[in-house]
Amino acid sequence: MGRIDTPWNLPDRTVLRADLADREIRATDFLLMAVLPFRTVEVAGLPVNELAMAALVGLSLFRPARGGARLHEVVVLALGALLALLLYSGQANDVDWARRVGHVVVLAGLVWALGTGRVSLRSAGAGLGAGLVAVIALALAGIGGDTYPGRLTGFLGDPNAGAFFIAVLGVLAVVFADDRWKVRVALAVPLLAGLVLCFSRTGLLAGAFAIFWLFAGRRLGAAGGAAVAAALVWLVDNIPEDLVLYGPFSDRSGSDSLRERIIAQERVELADAPWYGNGPGTARVEVRDLEFFFHNSYLAVRQEGGWIALLLVLGLVAFAFLVVSRHSRAGDLAAAGAQAALIGAAVMAITLGEVLLDTPTAIAVGFALGQSLRPPPEAVADA
Repeated sequence: MGRIDTPWNLPDRTVLRADLADREIRATDFLLMAVLPFRTVEVAGLPVNELAMAALVGLSLFRPARGGARLHEVVVLALGALLALLLYSGQANDVDWARRVGHVVVLAGLVWALGTGRVSLRSAGAGLGAGLVAVIALALAGIGGDTYPGRLTGFLGDPNAGAFFIAVLGVLAVVFADDRWKVRVALAVPLLAGLVLCFSRTGLLAGAFAIFWLFAGRRLGAAGGAAVAAALVWLVDNIPEDLVLYGPFSDRSGSDSLRERIIAQERVELADAPWYGNGPGTARVEVRDLEFFFHNSYLAVRQEGGWIALLLVLGLVAFAFLVVSRHSRAGDLAAAGAQAALIGAAVMAITLGEVLLDTPTAIAVGFALGQSLRPPPEAVADA
């Protein structure tokens, strides 16, 4: 039975009109998001994709919010507290914090711009898809560099970081760029191929979990879904070694040993850290006189801002995941895709240091918050 309209439950026509307008491709959003996968391209020593994201946030300052939307108080508090904590940690530790905190400011701006509907999600999704397919095709053509022979790199720079970008941003591209299944499949095929060619074990698991969530996990309730997502992340961190080194990955024992030494040194760094961490940009260690980035993003955030910073980041991700649970269970594939992207980020964070405070995770949070502004499918049906 359809809903009976009363003065208390009439559909929000402003939001519905905004939903229709969002179906049109906005060139600026498309082009700036398409730049994001070009990780290794720099201008004046600055990553061009970071400049593109800063430009997108700047443009959003002059755009109205979707239906007058504002970020939830929880999101504002988490972002504000995180920035304040990192700023304090940088000053207290007397480290060069400006560039790192500036990066987090851009991430907060992306969450705000996407989460308040100032960026067209369809345009952004299409741009991400175009950019990812482009860097994959260019890498296969030998353009953009080949830093890891036998594994997909190109302008992605690193196969594990490339897998992170493809697994998180790729699922957003597939579900947001177009509603038609044929288009989604046509976009998913090259992205899955690129993910496989990165030859990243964690990346493949993140992709598998995302597919599982889209077809099955999203049907769970909010509590059940959160529990399953947490279980998937735990599973990745507790896979038996004989499975980790199975088959085509049997030659990774040397790199795994190095990873273990890096993580052991990470824990040494954290053992003497004050409650506010060792400061922004300090998530690096030395092993045999060589410097390495942290290989675990959960530990990296603790290194930069302590346990409080990690709890703030995880709280923000969890809130974004839960805020679209109703949409996801009601059949909104885009909402489920945003959740799948967040799961992918949480999984990749186990073996990569730059994940939780990196652009793809912020974009996944922003997409989830932005999608929550739309009426759930049953509300549209009753309107």
